[in-house]
Formats: sequence, structure tokens, C-alpha cells
Amino acid sequence: MITVKEAITQAMNTLNPTKEHTIEQERNRRRIDALNEKWDTICPPLYQETDVDLVDTKKQEAVFMWNPSDKKNLWIKGPSGTQKTRLAYLRLRQLHYSGWGCFAVNVVELANSLAIADGSERDEKIEKLSKYAVLLLDDMGKEPNTQQVTSSLYLLAEKRLANKRVTIITSNSQTRAKTNEDTEYPTYRRLKENAIIVEFSK
Repeated sequence: MITVKEAITQAMNTLNPTKEHTIEQERNRRRIDALNEKWDTICPPLYQETDVDLVDTKKQEAVFMWNPSDKKNLWIKGPSGTQKTRLAYLRLRQLHYSGWGCFAVNVVELANSLAIADGSERDEKIEKLSKYAVLLLDDMGKEPNTQQVTSSLYLLAEKRLANKRVTIITSNSQTRAKTNEDTEYPTYRRLKENAIIVEFSK
């Protein structure tokens, strides 16, 4: 049983923390500030303001059951308005604050940047994206159907697989994964064959 003296000592330590305790608090504050600053560069403002209580509980459970440690991709698909992107960012945020190296990119924006990049710049972009522990590819399937874009995305999928990195994919459907287009099918097949599929409906 705690004595009165010990209780008073604990209370005083709370009011007047030791130097070591203060240093540790400052380190934690700086770490949280750094994580917040990094998250602001990863997540668009629209999804930074997500209220978890307003997101469908069953959908949350389906997405949060996925564990990146299992080395499987997560593919979230469904029609517009089913909170795919919002849920993907919620899961990514949790991983980010748990210490995982995360990044996110809209596939259309990525495709456009790859299309205008020269060879070395394109290779550099792909190499950088291939090394994040968890990468969110949002709106897969809306990217331009060009040889340069599809070959670049296939290379990214291959490099992430080789590096044992996991990817979260959101898409309205997997239509292109079902096509026989030689330039597109391998990319979707590569992402899908190592993925847990979560499908939402309205």
C-alpha cells in the first residue's frame, strides 16, 4: 500500500517533473511535431479533417483488419462515394504515427508527372516510391493509357514487390485488371495477385 509520503512525492513529481522527465517530454513533443509536419505533406487537407465517428464502422473494421506486416497489398474498390480514399488515409495515418514510412499519391497525378519526365527523372521517381514501407496509390484505373505510363507503373509494382513493400490501392473498379491489354494487364495482375481485396457498395 502506498504511504502518505510516497503519495505526496508522486504529486510533487507531477507538479515539478525532474529534469530527465522534462527532457523526455520535450523529445516526445518534437517527435509528434515532426510526425504532424510530415503527415501534412502526405495527406490532402480534405482527408486530414476526417471524423472517425462519421465513417462507417463495418468499413473501418474491414480496412483496419489488414496488417502490412503480412506483406500483402490492400486493394479497396467500390463505386464513388463509398469512402474508399477516406478510409485508406485513416489506415495510413495510423501506420504513419506508429512509425511506418508512408507516402501517398494520386495515380492520375503520378502518371502525368511520369509522362513529362525524362528517363533519369522518371527512374528517380520510381526508385523513390518503390522504397516507402507503405504506399497509397489512390484512384488506380483513371490514369492515361499510354505505353510510358503503364510501363512505369508496372516497374513501380515490380520494384515494390522486390523490395517487399506493401501498397494500398483504391479504385472504382478493377476493370483494367480484367482486360487483355498487354501494356496494362501485367501491372494490375501484379498488384492484385498479392493483395487482400476489400469491396464496398453503397
